[in-house]
Amino acid sequence: MIRGSSRLGLVAAAVLLSACSGGGTLGTPTSPASTTTPTVAASASALAGPSVGATAAPIAYRCTKGDGQLNGAGSTFIFPLLSKMGEDYNTRCGVKLNYQSIGSGGGVKAWTENTVDFGASDAFLKDAEIQAAAAKGEPVEIPVTFGAVVVAYNLRGLAAPLKMTAGVIAGIFLGKITKWNDAAIATQNPGVTLLTTDISVVHRSDGSGTTSIFTTYLTKVSPDWVTTVGAGDPTKSAGKTVEWPTGLGASGNEGVTQGINQTDGGVGYIELAYALKNNIPFADVQNKGGAFITPSLDSVKAAADLPSYPADLRFNLVNTDSPTGYPIAGTTWVIVYKDLSKVLKSEDRAKSLVDFLWWAIHEGQGDAAPLFYGSIASGLLAQDEAAVKSITWAGAPLLP
Repeated sequence: MIRGSSRLGLVAAAVLLSACSGGGTLGTPTSPASTTTPTVAASASALAGPSVGATAAPIAYRCTKGDGQLNGAGSTFIFPLLSKMGEDYNTRCGVKLNYQSIGSGGGVKAWTENTVDFGASDAFLKDAEIQAAAAKGEPVEIPVTFGAVVVAYNLRGLAAPLKMTAGVIAGIFLGKITKWNDAAIATQNPGVTLLTTDISVVHRSDGSGTTSIFTTYLTKVSPDWVTTVGAGDPTKSAGKTVEWPTGLGASGNEGVTQGINQTDGGVGYIELAYALKNNIPFADVQNKGGAFITPSLDSVKAAADLPSYPADLRFNLVNTDSPTGYPIAGTTWVIVYKDLSKVLKSEDRAKSLVDFLWWAIHEGQGDAAPLFYGSIASGLLAQDEAAVKSITWAGAPLLP
């Protein structure tokens, strides 16, 4: 059941995603590369697509090969995009990206324990997480993409996507709406024949940034969710893990996708690319202005285009004020230590890491749109550049 709008690139996206069904190693070498690849100059606007703002001068890309690999772990949300980025960067610079799709909570833990070069999380670091990592240094959090968390479901025979309000979504995940023909769903979908099928909720069992995006949305829009899940405390009703009132847990976006696909009447929350790849239908969600918004590249871009971004780059996008923005949108941050001399084994490895990050926020953004991720908003690029340039080796900048 594929929608007509914003789906012309689906076949290409499915091909690109076909190798991305689970966590693992990214970027198998496709061509030999010398120890140092010549610097290549290109404008940010030409390479990164129309949503990335150009800087005043051409962007110089340095390829420090180091020992030929970089290790990361975390977000399953970003895995399809990082897979493609890893392949492209390896072809360009001969550096293999080993990324384990273990969930944002696992990625933050691995980064804190310094078992990886970088973590990736769909939730910015909490103050307590920053304090836990303080012995190894200060974090730098770099937003690298935006995406949609969709309410995906497995219902046979529907010819059009369901429309869901915040109240319906909260009711389903609170276990208070238990049948697909419930009046609350039927009211928003006149003319749609809804069966008496039981609703079977699938949620994340691991520490998940996708969960953080979704539960932050529910916390913003549903007092009932805050009362039931957080006992009235919004800091407990939103996060990478919560006490779910109903449903079965599954690991990763991959696991929830599989759970929905295998369950008649199944429903869960997954990143848009996973729903598209697996041909799982998903709901149009009512936004703050009352419009029902289809999750798409355009509606994610609308949600992500904030008037300004905080200096520490910690922000959320849910329940957007944009009249055309999708209300369950989120960000993925790559997280590294600011002074890499404290955590990495060599300066060359550190240079290799910052070179990849610089490439990822510029040329690498060209991989985002074909996979239905939002590239870095024009108003954010300069702050991303400053964040990457702030990374040092023993206090000395790693980028020229």
